[in-house]
Amino acid sequence: MKKTFFILAAFLLIVASGFSFYHSSMVDSTSFKTKLEYKGMNLVAPIKELKNTTFDELKAHHINSISLIPYAFVDVENASVHYNNKRQWWGERTEGIIASNQLAHEYKMTVMLKPHLWVNHNFYTGNLDFATDSEWKKWEADYEKYILDFAQLAQQEKIELFCFGTELGNSVAKRPEYWSQLIQKIKKIYTGKLTYAANWDDFDKVPFWNELDYIGIDAYFPLSDATTPAVADLNEAWQQHILKMEKLQAKTNKKILFTEFGYRNSDQAAKEPWKENQSGINNLAQANAYESLFQTLTQKNWFAGGFAWKWYADAYHKEPKNSIDYTPQEKPALETIKKWYQ
Repeated sequence: MKKTFFILAAFLLIVASGFSFYHSSMVDSTSFKTKLEYKGMNLVAPIKELKNTTFDELKAHHINSISLIPYAFVDVENASVHYNNKRQWWGERTEGIIASNQLAHEYKMTVMLKPHLWVNHNFYTGNLDFATDSEWKKWEADYEKYILDFAQLAQQEKIELFCFGTELGNSVAKRPEYWSQLIQKIKKIYTGKLTYAANWDDFDKVPFWNELDYIGIDAYFPLSDATTPAVADLNEAWQQHILKMEKLQAKTNKKILFTEFGYRNSDQAAKEPWKENQSGINNLAQANAYESLFQTLTQKNWFAGGFAWKWYADAYHKEPKNSIDYTPQEKPALETIKKWYQ
């Protein structure tokens, strides 16, 4: 009888131990949260000056990094790139980048310098194309000067991260040799971290990730057609995109950085986040989309964080009040970001 009792007790102990191990493993896997290196915001350049109050607000929401964007204009007809134009806002020009970076460093923030292009005729940069090789070479020479000038500035000002291109899929696909030689020229000038901002639909086709420090993605992944998508449904929709990212990450052994991510406070905020065609104000849809992104991506140890799109240094987000925009400022989504950026 005693023998039977001890055997039964031992069996129950083994079962209980197994359940405890299984349960604790489940808790560990679901409660895991990777430490975000970049708790960032893409800063919309100020028109004239950048004030301390902007950084006070950023710090109050646990933001530890900003992206500064020196815009250039592409004239397709002349295959040319123009920048540092006096008609540009102060924060988009070299003088504004230097001052903004210095202020960010005073607030102990890291900085990503992320050149962007405006293309005349208002078409998408990823479709940039030229009919002849001579036109391509003319544009590439201009673009190289633009990028190397800012790579030199990034080195001079000790900017921690340099993103040398944004959503230039057609150029990367058609002219890969150009990009490889440009990367080598950048590395001779700039010794900080290096990335490129691929669009969400072509990041797995970029041939030069092994030459960079991060896989950069402008992460406007389509997730849901729902007017106000539920967080759980969005979490499920992320899985197909995560599988694609994980495949590339395993191949390159590089961390993934969301060089841009964001949602407008509109109906169907997660349907096609890169578009601005929804007109109904929907703050909950925006907040849910952010919540899902953080719930999902912070479970991945290869996720380095990223830069939300976007934060106004000037008070545009207040005029008119309750407008639809990407910025989370003065919207429920900002509290969601603050929670996850702690």
